[in-house]
Amino acid sequence: MSDLVSFEAFDRRELVRKLALALTAMGTLDLADAQHVHEEARREKTARGAYTPKALKPHEYKTVTRLAELIVPADDVSGSAADAGAPEFIDLLCSHNEQLADIYHGGLAWLDAEMRKRHGSSFLEAGEGPQTAILDALVAADRTERERRTEELVYRRSPDYKDFSGYTVNRAGGLGPGIHFFDWVRKMSVDAFYTSPIGIKDLGYMGNRAVSKYDVPPECLEYALKRSPFA
Repeated sequence: MSDLVSFEAFDRRELVRKLALALTAMGTLDLADAQHVHEEARREKTARGAYTPKALKPHEYKTVTRLAELIVPADDVSGSAADAGAPEFIDLLCSHNEQLADIYHGGLAWLDAEMRKRHGSSFLEAGEGPQTAILDALVAADRTERERRTEELVYRRSPDYKDFSGYTVNRAGGLGPGIHFFDWVRKMSVDAFYTSPIGIKDLGYMGNRAVSKYDVPPECLEYALKRSPFA
């Protein structure tokens, strides 16, 4: 029996490793895949009484926890993304994907450096006002950058482009690295929340059923986007 348990544990870890590697290649996990990650974290918490971070250092893990709380905050219906297991979800995937871990190590270091430049403290120490302000700035810069890329793509198709092709375009300035990182942590926190038992209940999901096709109800998607102040 112990050999069987060991094999099953290895099989689960190997599945999570493959999912983690697929994440940076594809950019997303579906509901069933994400629930495998939640289950692996749950098994560890059940066996050991708590989840032990594997890829993120203690300060990094605490910062990711705070980010998850801000990205999907608790309300009178359910808990936050941190309550739903987003920190362990993120750390577990980072532990199986060096590229993803580098995104978080670098992004969290950038976030602390930017916060020290603005307020003289780390992100965790800065308090809610400065924390939400810097995340709002990243969201606004990301939106501006996306609009710029769209406009540039349209202009490149213009017959006038060849006359100005040597000119550079203003980009997101010093927030560029933060935009890339926050895009990942925001996406993964929301994914972790809405694929967890808390998030599924929050959306009013009625349980697994045998169906030939499943489409996410538009009202659920709209609610999911409205739930996060940084959507």
